Amino acid sequence: MNHKANWKHQYLRTGQLTAVYPVTGEPFVGRVSRVRKNKYGRISYEVGGRMVMAEELFPSEQQQKLKIPYTANL
Repeated sequence: MNHKANWKHQYLRTGQLTAVYPVTGEPFVGRVSRVRKNKYGRISYEVGGRMVMAEELFPSEQQQKLKIPYTANL
């Protein structure tokens, strides 16, 4: 994974904009449409139609961060 993240901690809520840094593919900005918790307590998010793990919410070392546009109607 990109770096160490607490995969039992809920970092985002439904409706928030976030940057996603997937292991394979290009980083993107999307809105969280669903927060899921499996039977082991691991939190995952549905962002832009994709299931994303907590480790994919943060850039790896030396990776450029994406800019998230400001929206007043969260």
